[in-house]
Amino acid sequence: MVTLVVHHRVSDYATWKPVFDGHEGVRRSHGEVEHRIYRMHDDPNSVAIHNDFPSVEAARGFMADPSLQDAMERGGVEGEPGSGFLELTERKVYAEGHEGRAVILVVHHRVDDVAAWKPVFDEHEGVRRSHGEIEHRLYQDPLEPNRIVVHNDFPTVEAARGLMADPSLQDAMKRGGVKGEPGVGLAELAERKVYVASPVA
Repeated sequence: MVTLVVHHRVSDYATWKPVFDGHEGVRRSHGEVEHRIYRMHDDPNSVAIHNDFPSVEAARGFMADPSLQDAMERGGVEGEPGSGFLELTERKVYAEGHEGRAVILVVHHRVDDVAAWKPVFDEHEGVRRSHGEIEHRLYQDPLEPNRIVVHNDFPTVEAARGLMADPSLQDAMKRGGVKGEPGVGLAELAERKVYVASPVA
């Protein structure tokens, strides 16, 4: 399973969403099995969509569909959308029953070596949990495995920001070999729709 991530800003989410819904048949015709829509906490018109496909080839088939550009224009997408591929490599749940109600601290970065980074991430779990983290999901780029995206679920914005401000976080990233400045944002899951049962969460 591969996740095609598309992120862009729309002029109005309420206008964009019916156009996205109306385009579902096209996505499914290319094999999509699930989608998840995330809205950024500080800008609800900034949207990231996780589209799960059985393969990179299926996802690329959708990206090349001539109807996609028209749907984005009708939906009010502003500027050039960004896109990329991810695979879910780990999901760890600390507390059940929070799905759809969590604040997600999204961190994306490149590392020198994922095998060296992962033990540092694992040993930092206690710090994340001390700030109230209830789940994490790790994604890797199948075409560039040292590009990592981490979804950290927290019960509140304040809890997520507590981890962001924790002085141990910068040290852990340095020890883990994070390259450059990581991208960080707060998001909320606006919708999850499963078309075909799959293990992706």
